[in-house]
Amino acid sequence: MRSRYLLFFRAVLAETLLLQCLYAPGLPGAPYWRWALLGLYAFFAVAFFLLEIRLPALGKWLPVSFIVDIGMTSLILHAAGGFASDFHMAFFLVILSTALINSMAFSFVVGGAACAVYAALALPSFKDALQPFYLLRLSLLLTTAFFSTFIADHARRVKTATAQEYEERLAWLERLSFTGQALARILHELKTPLGTISLTAESARELMRKGSTLDFETRLTSIESEADRAAEIVSGYLDFVRPTQLKLERLAAQKPLLQALASAKLRLEDTNIVLEQDLGVDAAVEGSSRHLIQLFTILIDNAIAAMPLGGRLSVRVRAEAGKAAVSIADTGVGLTPDDQARLFKDFATTRPESGGTGLGLSIGRWIALQHRGDLSLASPGRAKGATATVTLPLAKT
Repeated sequence: MRSRYLLFFRAVLAETLLLQCLYAPGLPGAPYWRWALLGLYAFFAVAFFLLEIRLPALGKWLPVSFIVDIGMTSLILHAAGGFASDFHMAFFLVILSTALINSMAFSFVVGGAACAVYAALALPSFKDALQPFYLLRLSLLLTTAFFSTFIADHARRVKTATAQEYEERLAWLERLSFTGQALARILHELKTPLGTISLTAESARELMRKGSTLDFETRLTSIESEADRAAEIVSGYLDFVRPTQLKLERLAAQKPLLQALASAKLRLEDTNIVLEQDLGVDAAVEGSSRHLIQLFTILIDNAIAAMPLGGRLSVRVRAEAGKAAVSIADTGVGLTPDDQARLFKDFATTRPESGGTGLGLSIGRWIALQHRGDLSLASPGRAKGATATVTLPLAKT
């Protein structure tokens, strides 16, 4: 937009110089020099406009282009004898156009240079320096230079303030959106332990109706565990939004994994998913039990969601090369390469229709990184299942 305004100013300036050349009184010297200079200036104005559109980096040369304006205007007016005529207004156009420079300092320098050049070239003689018409024109130029610079700077300040206010409002809306989506994700995550509590309570009620106390204590323990996990989910999200240093202790990687599997037992049975376990020998790591349970629960929940018609969940733990590797594989819907590339981004999900908001894997990776480990996903493709692998450094002996 600025380049168009600048081209307009230069077109009006070229027209003013053209009129001076056309109506210049009989001047000595070959007139073709005046036309050559005018044509050269018109070529410069169009060329700079086209180059600035195609090469945005050319904008840093904008102040230099005004020096060309001043120089060409001075040469043409000198060749056409226009300093003493009304066509000295060409310098006003040069000064007004400096308002398009983004720097107040450059605007002031270019405006001052235009006034100085005019003052030097339009001076009739030293003894006529106080000639009223000369002083009047010079004072008008100086005043125009000052106010055009001031007005341009004020416009820039208003633009900056407006842009800042807009950016702050946009940032607030983004935070509000993030909060809403995070809340939706928390509620979605809470559905799992609350659903397990509901199923377990129903199962316990059925046992009471039958007068059986078999596994009754186990079901109460499961309800208590899921209630604790619901509280941990909320705490986990608060840790993610407001990161804190996790308190790590020595524990076997299998322990939080088995707790996460125990919580998912009823859901596995309810969705007809067969569980296969190969836990190997105890792999001691430095970790936060609460956070690792949350991490494995996120991965198990994702695997269950990927097998709505049943399937096989394979859990494997290995200790090798100084790391404990926990893999959770499913035979579900699988992932495309695009899915694998974007799933660790906030709010990226492959199942929005079921309420997923895509924060689970982001939090899962954050937990893994807090344990100086990593979380990765791999899938041969759609309908070919997927494998999530958590790697954690083994605890030092």
